[in-house]
Amino acid sequence: MTYSQDAYKSIVALIQDAALNDARWTAADRLISEVNRTRGSALGLAEGESPADGSILLARICLDGQRREDWERRYFDHYFSDDDRILRWARLEHGSITPAADLYTEEEKKTSPAYNEALAEMNAQDGLYLRMDGPDGLHVGWQICDSREKGGWSSDQVRLIQRLRPHVRQLAIMRHALAEAEVTGPSTTELLTSRRYGVIHLDRRRRIMMANDRAQEILREGDGLTDFDGFLGTRTAADHAELSRLLARALPPFGERGSAGSMRVARSSSDTPLALHVTPVGDEYPHFRTRRIGAVVLVADPSGPARVDPARVAALLDLTPAEGRLAVALATGRTLRDIALATGRTEETVRWHLKQIFRKQGVSRQVDLVRRVLSLDGFADPPD
Repeated sequence: MTYSQDAYKSIVALIQDAALNDARWTAADRLISEVNRTRGSALGLAEGESPADGSILLARICLDGQRREDWERRYFDHYFSDDDRILRWARLEHGSITPAADLYTEEEKKTSPAYNEALAEMNAQDGLYLRMDGPDGLHVGWQICDSREKGGWSSDQVRLIQRLRPHVRQLAIMRHALAEAEVTGPSTTELLTSRRYGVIHLDRRRRIMMANDRAQEILREGDGLTDFDGFLGTRTAADHAELSRLLARALPPFGERGSAGSMRVARSSSDTPLALHVTPVGDEYPHFRTRRIGAVVLVADPSGPARVDPARVAALLDLTPAEGRLAVALATGRTLRDIALATGRTEETVRWHLKQIFRKQGVSRQVDLVRRVLSLDGFADPPD
């Protein structure tokens, strides 16, 4: 089996896309499987060295060109806690490629449900495992399912896996960083260093954990949002009541799923309120650890200079120029009615354009679109 340099470049491009758009990983995995003659893969990020003391932070299983969320849940519900290979996998050397069979003893190959049921049904008993070091003691794992080549794995197949290793590692780390902040653009670190938007992290008790420079300025000014003994507050009682309801939905009791929301925050120095968007940071699976961050708050000042170029947003999100302007207007706190009056269109027409954006972006709520637009801060312009 041989592969061309163009095929390799196409795979890398898809992996890089997937670092910013989770849905693109399926396409990347499909192309890897086609080029490298394999049956799929499982990609994961974990901390700890066993199911007992570890946590899964990311899990993506793709089989026959499709992401299999049913298999992700099935594995963690029925096999993960008793899977004998986990401890051995976590101790593999960084960058090492290991046959799946080498992670089980001969006795375990006869008795292990994970080996005889999960791996067998996934066509992965003769697959390969790659472990990579991540930051802060994290482990990146990439399981490649069985080879379709006669005679097993060829040197070309293994060589391609090794070449793709650093790109897949970066993908897993990036997806985790975005999941921590529950955004679809730059990582938590990039957002926190942004000067264009206020970014505040709250813990589950609603206390302020950290804020970037712009958010600290807004809190120090106290004209709208305030830092009240370590808790996020507002200038007016009415806004404070609305913020409390918003945070209650984003940070519900443990075991309940939080929901995102938006509001306007009045200021005395300007007729234009701040636009505030709250997004919960939750767990996808019962085995995933409860993250320290409870919610991320993004704050935009509509009265300030343009912070996101609509043309750039349109290019990065594959929108029309008009859709780009609409997305930016919403992100800076304008309502559909405001936009309709400013553009001379009916509110129903503006709402129709919004639905087209939702369809293209695969979202169904304004807060999800706003979060996506605001998170584009710091990205390089798209190539010509």
